[in-house]
Amino acid sequence: MKRKTEKKMIVVIGASRLGAQIASMSSEDGIYTAIVDNDASSFNKVSGNYSGDKILGDAQETSVLEKAHIREAKEAVVATGDDDTNIFIACLITTLYSVPNVIVRLRDERKAALLSDPRIQVISTSMLSLNAYKAIKATEE
Repeated sequence: MKRKTEKKMIVVIGASRLGAQIASMSSEDGIYTAIVDNDASSFNKVSGNYSGDKILGDAQETSVLEKAHIREAKEAVVATGDDDTNIFIACLITTLYSVPNVIVRLRDERKAALLSDPRIQVISTSMLSLNAYKAIKATEE
């Protein structure tokens, strides 16, 4: 695994299934990765091969983000189980830190209107599902 002083570093907020899979994949790809969650049992979702940091704490607190090395991050993925929390953390990260790429998972894509910073990209589970449905239907025609 690369050290955080090297080119690429990712901080994943939320050890949800998505967050844990992204952290595991990034770590396995040799990217320095830190994952943050306020529930220690959530880290059980991370791959056994994960070699990054696991930070226990509330990512709405700057001290927790800084413990995860957010200042050095080139990317942050915000994937807690709550859209409003994800929006708040994404805004916090883009306001206080120079993370060039912030990816936010939202269940309600209408809330994406609250995120106007060009560094923030939104993953909407309902839009991804709709696109998958359209792809399936296109192969049937």
